[in-house]
Parts: sequence; C-alpha cells; structure tokens
Amino acid sequence: MSGEYDTGSGAISVERRSPEAVFGLLGDESRLRILQALGETPDEPVPFAELHRRSEVADSGRFNYHLGKLRGTFVRRTDDGYELTYAGRQVIGAMYAGVYTANATVDAIPVEEGCPACGGDLVAEYAAETARVDCTACDAFRNDFAFPPGSLDQFDRTELPLAFDRWMNHVIGGVIDGFCYTCAGRMSGRLVVDEPDGKMGGLPAHAEFECDRCGSTATTSGAAPMMHHPAVAGFLYDHGFESGRTPTWELGEVGLPRGELLAESPPRMAVRLEHGDERVTATLEADASVSSVERTSA
Repeated sequence: MSGEYDTGSGAISVERRSPEAVFGLLGDESRLRILQALGETPDEPVPFAELHRRSEVADSGRFNYHLGKLRGTFVRRTDDGYELTYAGRQVIGAMYAGVYTANATVDAIPVEEGCPACGGDLVAEYAAETARVDCTACDAFRNDFAFPPGSLDQFDRTELPLAFDRWMNHVIGGVIDGFCYTCAGRMSGRLVVDEPDGKMGGLPAHAEFECDRCGSTATTSGAAPMMHHPAVAGFLYDHGFESGRTPTWELGEVGLPRGELLAESPPRMAVRLEHGDERVTATLEADASVSSVERTSA
C-alpha cells in the first residue's frame, strides 16, 4: 500500500505495508534476538560477525535467513554493519518500556506536599498501566494517565510521584504540539465548555485532542495549553516554578490557574496566573491553541 501527497512544493511518497505483514516478521525468536542484539548499542552500526555473535543464533544459515527477513523494515544495512530502523527502535523501546512484557501495580504513595487547591492530602498510585495523582479531599486536583510499566523499576518508590508528574507533562507537551502519543499522527484540539458542576480544575472549559490517524484521544485541563506556552513558562520560572521539573502541585504562591469564558460558540477562554501584583493572561481559541499572552503588573 502506498500513497503520494502534494505538499505544495513537491510530493511526499509513502509506501505502507499491512500490519499483518510487518508484525508477522516478529513472530520468531531468532529475529527478536537479532533486534535485541542491535538494541544493545542502538546508536552504533554492528558488524555482521559481531551481530551474529551477540544474537546467539548458532546456525549461520538460519541467522542469515532471519536477518534478511528483518532488513528493510526493522533493520538496515550500512557501510559499517547493521542498525535499527525507526520501526526497529520503536520495537526495542517498547520492550525496554515493558509495553509488551511487564505488568505491575504500585500501592498508594503519600505525596509530601498538599493539594494546591484545598491543602488536602495527595496520593500517587499505579494500576492497569495507569498512574494517578489525586487529592483525597477534593475534585480540583485529579490526574490519571498511561505510564509505561517497564519504567517503574527505574525509580525509587519515593521518586515515583514526581516521575509520574514529569511523564504526564512530557506526554501532554507532545499532544499540545500536535503529535499523537500512540502513533505519532497529527492531533487536533478543541475547547469544550463544561457544566457548572463539572468543571475540570475549576475552569469553565477543558481541552480535548484527537489523532487524525488512529483516533486516540487526550483530555486536559483548559490551562494545559497555556502552561506549555514559552511566555507563561518564563513567568512561572521567574517565580520559582520550572515547567517540567517542578511538580504541578507545587505552584506555590502562583496558585492554580483561573479562567473565564470570552465566548461560548465557538468557545474562547481567558486563563490567568497571578503572583503578587503580576499577572499573565492567555487567550485560548476554539481549537485549544493559544492566540495571545499578556503579562502585566499593577
């Protein structure tokens, strides 16, 4: 299956193979060993003899046959040996992340800091491949999102709440930038106005994103697009909050974002953060994009 797309300045040619044909290549232990052998040094080509040794496929004819099957899809040949293609790296990455091989749960972990909305206790936990960081006393701070199970043993138990939070920010940043967390397809966003008793994070609207290719969806607070804007990140940094490093529950004197609807159909929303006599206000459009950011002082 192939396609050619006109970009205005030239065509992009894409050749696709069926999922059955591609994933059928992985249904052999020798081929997985070859991929794992290349994954030992993913940034360096591996000479033929060294790859044969690493893979521990004793029969040279069998090794040649399965290496040939992988070439062009998961493996490419270079002047210095063999290396993983992008697809091959994705398979190896999924193995390391435990996407196909791990199953894990983590009992509730108390978070030292209190809820930024009400001061109540925060708890982090993990089950069914989903991380949660929730307030036990209110509904204003509730986050749940997919987290790779194979990454759990990379952190001490006390480090996991921050690891969960940083992963969430990493994924949401990619979504807001327009890339699907499942298939790397293009994501489109929209603002959705909430009922008065169903507000997310106390804001009048939340953001929803959907992949144009695979249909994966992501739902975020209406403040998320603002929080990932560089001008807002600069405001936060000036007041002790480092985006992507400081936990989202440590907004400190800045406090939680506040917002108001500017229009309902199509929806537009103003979201602001305040610190003392300083304020930063972002305007979000119907497609959940930030159209303007204004920083003011009293």
